[in-house]
Amino acid sequence: DYFKMEKEENPALGCRAIRLCLTRPELFKTQLRALFRASAFGSLAIMYPMITSVGEVRQIKKIAEEVKAELQAQKIKIGNPDQGIMIETPAAALISDELAREVDFFSIGTNDTMAIDRQNPQLEPFFDPHHPAVLKMIRLVVKNAHQAGIWAGICGELGADLSLTKEFLAMGVDELSVSPGNILPLRREILETNVKEYKAEISG
Repeated sequence: DYFKMEKEENPALGCRAIRLCLTRPELFKTQLRALFRASAFGSLAIMYPMITSVGEVRQIKKIAEEVKAELQAQKIKIGNPDQGIMIETPAAALISDELAREVDFFSIGTNDTMAIDRQNPQLEPFFDPHHPAVLKMIRLVVKNAHQAGIWAGICGELGADLSLTKEFLAMGVDELSVSPGNILPLRREILETNVKEYKAEISG
């Protein structure tokens, strides 16, 4: 109600996330100002969601530079936070080699890569987080990130899936973002995994 947004038939794929920010730049700038000011007092990274093109990233960077210049002109102390993007759309995954040259890091969103509404119980039989396409996408994105010299992490429920931890380590995933309750079992799985041996095992 606050944003006075029009009704959308499919809001999950509509005007949200970075699309909302880029269509309402003053709102976006307010958020960026707060983030840049906070970055002066500790380690902070900014991640932009729902990216689909290099053009969007360049538009974001232009706005971010404007905000930084405004704050510096006002002699307000700011930091220099890393700026990365969420790889959660098929478009972003397929051009991740180009996107990697524009940002400091990737966070791979795995919750919605199957294009299935996970809140709809009727679709549960169709939801397969281990789908080969999901794993292939992650492998591609990590490879493109590393070739560009940036890191790539995984967020979403898949990051805490212990049956895939070894696979993620073999892919070279740099970070797994999970809820606090999943940290200890995940840490144990990582410490007990010999990546070199696992790679040799799966390669036959």
